[in-house]
Amino acid sequence: MMKRVFWIFAISLSLGLSSCIDLIDEIKLNEDKSGTVFIGIESKILGSIMAMAKEQISPTAIESLEGFPNESKDKLKNMKGITNVKSFNQMSHGRIGISFDFINSKALNQAYYTLLDMEKTWYSPNIVKISKHKIYRRNLSPQLVKNLNKSMPELKNSEYLKYFKLKSIVRLPSESKSIIYGAKQNLKNTKEVIMYYSFDDILNKEKSTSYKIKF
Repeated sequence: MMKRVFWIFAISLSLGLSSCIDLIDEIKLNEDKSGTVFIGIESKILGSIMAMAKEQISPTAIESLEGFPNESKDKLKNMKGITNVKSFNQMSHGRIGISFDFINSKALNQAYYTLLDMEKTWYSPNIVKISKHKIYRRNLSPQLVKNLNKSMPELKNSEYLKYFKLKSIVRLPSESKSIIYGAKQNLKNTKEVIMYYSFDDILNKEKSTSYKIKF
């Protein structure tokens, strides 16, 4: 999946576009620690990017990008604890991605590892931990840096990284009591927490993408 995300970034840069492109990681959490996830890409000009790209980028790159929602859906098919898997390819509406329901954090972490093309073993760290009144995500910056260095190392020092953001959304079953991300205490008393992380900060300033929310 990450390789396809970087294809969108490469296409937008090659076309000289500078509008923000968001890599979305959204979790809607229920009282019983189950929930729904959306993972994908969002940009107001996504449709325009793809329309122009078809005349300037290789068909293989286009097919790789357009195919990632369905390929991701196939990866999660029949996975224990994962249901209601849906793919979205809404280029004209500026959003593509995949959504699914999970019954607990164990199933959620298995899904994350699978989508990242990584094996989840018994000793592998959880990406997300969910307890009765808390959700915690570990720092994803090292993995994002590794993927970018492997897929597109020339972009690491690019000035355009500031236009590419990780957008994390957490929808809670009750109002938040404390929110910590980017090593800062943030506003509380909300059921919807939205966090932005610039790739420029993540890759060049080593900013943490971890968060901890109590509710």
